[in-house]
Amino acid sequence: MNAVIGLLLALATTTPPRPATKVPIYFHVSAEDSVGAMYVDKLCETLEASSGYRRVMTANDAQFVISIVTMDPNDADLGEGAGQSTVAAVTLQLENTKGLNYMVHSWVLIANRDKVNSLATDLFDAIDKEIRDLH
Repeated sequence: MNAVIGLLLALATTTPPRPATKVPIYFHVSAEDSVGAMYVDKLCETLEASSGYRRVMTANDAQFVISIVTMDPNDADLGEGAGQSTVAAVTLQLENTKGLNYMVHSWVLIANRDKVNSLATDLFDAIDKEIRDLH
């Protein structure tokens, strides 16, 4: 009996914890402007570095879909305004293999070139909050 208890204690203390399953996320992106592309890249990097999420290459492999469309609000300008900011429409959707995805939340935002990193981190935090609220 003591041998069995000893064995169970040894197993309990030497068995490595199972890694938590990362939530699969698919990005659907249209970012033709330079600041928008930087913003999306930073958001993807933040997600890939997170402990709770992983990027997948198809929507069918995802639990959630993040759709992002960006544009330079000063695209028609020929002066200093062009290439300095982006306007983005972002949606967080719950993947539905039977048809249209369920929209969970949406954001519309403006990001200046010098604030892309912090704003992408802020958006990731907002997306993370929405996903955690669903669970």
